[in-house]
Amino acid sequence: MFSHQGSPFCKLAREALVELELPHLLHSCARGNPKRQEIFKKHGIFQAPYIEDPNTGVKMFESAEIIEYLRATYSLYPQYQNL
Repeated sequence: MFSHQGSPFCKLAREALVELELPHLLHSCARGNPKRQEIFKKHGIFQAPYIEDPNTGVKMFESAEIIEYLRATYSLYPQYQNL
């Protein structure tokens, strides 16, 4: 996941990864960090959070969508994802 520390949206997505105990790589991309260019080159924009799931090939922005995707895909009890 590409994230930066100051964003509350990134924090929510990171917390979902931790809550589900999913192993992940966190790419910190604060202002001025060259990792921002990786996303920009691929998509023409920079936005964080951004995930690429190597298990499914899914690539997405938007914290709410990321959280929903992670819970639906990896939760043992996806029917309780909104509790």
